[in-house]
Amino acid sequence: MIEAISKDDARLCASVVKEVASAKGITRDPAAIGKLTTTVARLFNRGLREKDQLIAAAMDGDGTA
Repeated sequence: MIEAISKDDARLCASVVKEVASAKGITRDPAAIGKLTTTVARLFNRGLREKDQLIAAAMDGDGTA
């Protein structure tokens, strides 16, 4: 069964997606945002909970650059 994340955790992930998308200049590309969102969710589910760690990992590994 899938467990829902808390509102705070969802906000954390959304802020990471927003920050990385802005830094990479992909804010107007829905496909790239979707891919980045999936990447951040996977990283979060693997145990990365700190914003700085999530941003660094998403910048390295999302494949949208």
